[in-house]
Amino acid sequence: MVCKYKVTVFGLKIAVKTSANNRCAMTDLAVNRLPTSAQAEGRLVAEQDARDQIAFSAAHAENYHEPVLVVSRQRLRINAQRFIAAMPRVRPHFAVKANPDPEILGIFQQEGTCFEVASIAEIDAMLKLGTNMKTVFYSNPIKSPASIKHAAANDIVWYCVDTPQEVEKIAAIKPDAKLYLRIEVSNEGSSWPLAGKFGASPQGVEAIIEISEKLDMQLCGVTFHVGSQCTNINNWVEGIRAANNIFTHLSENGFSPELLNLGGGYPLQFTGQEPSIEAIAAVINHELDAVPEHIQVMAEPGRYLVGSAGCLITQVVGIATRDSARWVYLDTGVYGGLMELSQSFPATMVSQRTGEAGVWTLAGPTCDSIDVLGDHRLPVNTQAEDIIYMPNLGAYCTTCASDFNGFPTPKMQMVD
Repeated sequence: MVCKYKVTVFGLKIAVKTSANNRCAMTDLAVNRLPTSAQAEGRLVAEQDARDQIAFSAAHAENYHEPVLVVSRQRLRINAQRFIAAMPRVRPHFAVKANPDPEILGIFQQEGTCFEVASIAEIDAMLKLGTNMKTVFYSNPIKSPASIKHAAANDIVWYCVDTPQEVEKIAAIKPDAKLYLRIEVSNEGSSWPLAGKFGASPQGVEAIIEISEKLDMQLCGVTFHVGSQCTNINNWVEGIRAANNIFTHLSENGFSPELLNLGGGYPLQFTGQEPSIEAIAAVINHELDAVPEHIQVMAEPGRYLVGSAGCLITQVVGIATRDSARWVYLDTGVYGGLMELSQSFPATMVSQRTGEAGVWTLAGPTCDSIDVLGDHRLPVNTQAEDIIYMPNLGAYCTTCASDFNGFPTPKMQMVD
């Protein structure tokens, strides 16, 4: 049996075929190609990427009964290989928080990535994986004493700090730890800024150097974070140059710099206007020419490695008209893995139904008024039980979901 239907991607209609053997194929877009330019080519890349994600997910829309996140093993491998190829000097450490599924961790380990953790549970995930714990970096700038003890007992060597108090805390538990200093950098151009909560100011850097010297701690690395889904390449330039200056300052104070951690923030392609990993890498690689060869350079990609490998399938449970506003209610929402959408994070939504697109306010199924996902474009004839695809949700979806109000969290299904 073969089922045919159409979906809309970026306002363009696409025919989809699914068959009983769970194979799915998509026809080419029946539209005129945009003029050849970087902007047009970027948009076409993003459109094709959405089509591909829907293609490997579509079989799981048949006989639908609850939200499902479909993750492609091949995509995971390709993303890791592409990151490594783009920046040969940079050792990737997957940010486990992005998606801690054991099979995903195992695939990245096979592809040669190391890992970055932020909690006892993530440390335990590394132990179960059997990874070399000396290559695991503890990048949460504020750690509980219990978690530091757990990390130390399990051979973790490297710890992030951004306050003098954290240096004192680690010194009391693991005096032979190697510390890397998280500095503040611009988060301009990122969809999810991280500045403010973490990152030492220039004055804070001086205080950390002073306490590290006083306690005879090994302050031998620098890190920064440009913000999640960052499209401003200059943030990495600023961070690398600032780190280089701090290396000189550390050396002048008797420390021996060993590590530069470029953090995360490498963006996915939602509109096609985001810089590719190759474009970011070209700038980073150039800046790294000024970093001494003995410095180990690493990064903490999370969303980039796993995000485009996952496509969420959800369903409309109801529609409503409230005065002039039109609402679509989905079977998952803020509590079901879509927290970022409530904060205007970029999103691609692809309806199984065709029709002229209009603006709808999207909401989740719970009775909580914060379970609202903002305004998005979907067909004006949207109805209950319509299937909606959301590409690029392999990161921070299932890991941020809860069963609040009794609604099921998205189940993860791995496909080749």
